[in-house]
Amino acid sequence: MEPGEAIKLAGRVDYQMGFVEFWPAGVATNGWFLCAACGNTVIVRQVLPRCMMCGERLWERAQVNGTPASTAV
Repeated sequence: MEPGEAIKLAGRVDYQMGFVEFWPAGVATNGWFLCAACGNTVIVRQVLPRCMMCGERLWERAQVNGTPASTAV
């Protein structure tokens, strides 16, 4: 690994490539997530649920206080 080269994590947000990786309900993970449909925010410590507000099953990692989503866990 070269100096300044970032480690790529699963579930990352790649702003340079312009896409967000989505996480399905039922996946074991932890961190802050936003519902892909309504924007509801949840803090997960075990398994991603369905959205309690709208029932959506897709999530994306949330940014916490301006921290890139891939490092917000």
